[in-house]
Amino acid sequence: MTTALNGPFSQPSRVALIDAYFGKRKVAPADAWKDVYRLLLWADPTTGLAHCYESDKAQPGRPWYARTLAFHAWVAAQLGTGADELPGEIDWMFRSVIQRVAAEEAAKREILAERGRDQRKPYEAQGMPEPGDDPELRELLEPLLPKGRGKRPSPETTREVLRTIRAYIASENKRKNLLGRGFEDVLKGILDRLDGSRPVQTGAQIALQEIPGFRAPRPGDKEEKVDLWAKTGKGSRALVSAKWSVRADREKQFFGDYRTYVTFNELREPFGFYWITNEFDPARLRANATYIEGNRPLFDAVVHVCPEALHVVHDLGRPDLPKTLAELREQLNSGRIISLASWLELISRS
Repeated sequence: MTTALNGPFSQPSRVALIDAYFGKRKVAPADAWKDVYRLLLWADPTTGLAHCYESDKAQPGRPWYARTLAFHAWVAAQLGTGADELPGEIDWMFRSVIQRVAAEEAAKREILAERGRDQRKPYEAQGMPEPGDDPELRELLEPLLPKGRGKRPSPETTREVLRTIRAYIASENKRKNLLGRGFEDVLKGILDRLDGSRPVQTGAQIALQEIPGFRAPRPGDKEEKVDLWAKTGKGSRALVSAKWSVRADREKQFFGDYRTYVTFNELREPFGFYWITNEFDPARLRANATYIEGNRPLFDAVVHVCPEALHVVHDLGRPDLPKTLAELREQLNSGRIISLASWLELISRS
């Protein structure tokens, strides 16, 4: 029986998918971004292109469409595939979940059909719709089907197509949940599989008091959780806010998280605080890289999955950059924004 605890979008299912994807393979820090993109990057259904910015701002004719085209072409080249084939090379986790959802939906419909078989017998001559039919969706699909005799799919095949489409639509609404929690799980999976030296302890969506040196909340206080954390062989602690992207109105949460970690840090020993992201908005990246808290930068570093992609999307090599992009380039050059590869190497040797 499928429940919320073991369903396709549950944490155990995500971890099982990550285990299946990596197998026994180790991950080189320099290649980690490719695994992140293969597992989580997706093609925007309205443009067909790899998603790097908000869909409504990346439509044809708008500035972000040209940037998205550049991003799509670059990612395809880096992953060794054609631009037209890239959508099939990325979004592995979500596509795997969809397959499970569709299979479970088909099995459920089979059970329902069997249960109702005797109830349907009196109406056999009336052509009653079969379980799984969706009249409105069928009406949209019918004009696209072949018209010639022998070319049309069977009624059961058509119903299966309808069920699969419905499963996809229902699951697409849950993508944000899979992306949010899946990003944390994928990063932990990479940390646990680093080639060579790697952290001695890691955790995703873990209660703060389970991290060595942090106390539990007092009775009545809410439990605080950390997106991702790692303890290195030398004993240093790295706490991570893992957000694929972030809206401007959510950035205040970073300050609240940091203050909570400082307050609950019983050891009073320093800990690293990082934001790992695939954000492409230059203003948001610049702001988070320069925020100050308590006379120090809020983040020890902002970690981008692939800064090379930032250079491609924003054409950061040109001399006549607007102010925000010039500042973004400076933050990349100065090390305030670093790559996932650099962060993995930093964690490995700390």
